[in-house]
Amino acid sequence: MKSFFILILVSIIGVGVALGMMYYTESEEASQSVALPSMKLPYRSFIAGTGVIEAHSKNIYVGSLVQGVIKRVHVKSGDKIKKGELLFEIDDRAKKAQIPLQKEQIKVAQSKFDSAKYQLSLIENFKKVSPHMVTNEKYATVLNAFNEAKATLLLTKENLKTLKEELKLYKVYAPIDGIVLQSLITQGSYFNTNSKALMIGSDKLSIRVNINEFDAWKFEPKSEAVAFIRGNPKQQIALSYDYTTPLVVPKHNLTGLSTEATDTRVLQVMYSVKKRPNFPLYVGEMLDVFVKTTKDK
Repeated sequence: MKSFFILILVSIIGVGVALGMMYYTESEEASQSVALPSMKLPYRSFIAGTGVIEAHSKNIYVGSLVQGVIKRVHVKSGDKIKKGELLFEIDDRAKKAQIPLQKEQIKVAQSKFDSAKYQLSLIENFKKVSPHMVTNEKYATVLNAFNEAKATLLLTKENLKTLKEELKLYKVYAPIDGIVLQSLITQGSYFNTNSKALMIGSDKLSIRVNINEFDAWKFEPKSEAVAFIRGNPKQQIALSYDYTTPLVVPKHNLTGLSTEATDTRVLQVMYSVKKRPNFPLYVGEMLDVFVKTTKDK
């Protein structure tokens, strides 16, 4: 009987210790947690949406009309670029090797042309002195040979010009002023004509705002809007209306809330950043956006 009471007492002490540890742990976690700053709503009546930062020019995957091994890379992710600036070069040795051969073909064509021209001048002189010495058939044969040699010479020269123009395609230049959003190209790697290894965009930013289809009827074009940085609502961005995409589409940027349906459809509205803030903004970053509205019923 005595051992039974001792067992009961030890059990009670164990439960007490466990409860005390749980309380201590929860208190410690609560003391270490950081409270998020409260968000002051910008408008009395508004539509809440999710915004995604995009380059105003859209994301541009730099391509090339030729493919091959990368010879040199002149930019990296984050670099500012100017229109016409050299981005990278593709190995052009195989194409350059064709130029000496083409020049030799021009020399051969030039020699044939000079010979045909000389033959034509002789025939024409004979014909002037004595028309009966040169038959029409003979004259036509020499004339055709001259015209063929002339055409061949012109063709070989044009082929050389084409080769030199094609060599320019092995150097890829920036199509716009902007920034390198992502560069995955490296010296020695193979670049395809449909590659997406180099992405650029303009410095000017746009915000694509997704408005739930249940709130779309309340949206008014040219409405004011404010975007808040997630995790720090003190950082806000004034937006100006650009245009509305007149097509309701499935929502791809899910917030992760348990109340959010995966089959939600949204109206997409484009806004631009009125004034670039003094804190960084990144293409692809998600924002909380509030659009002013007067329709609340």
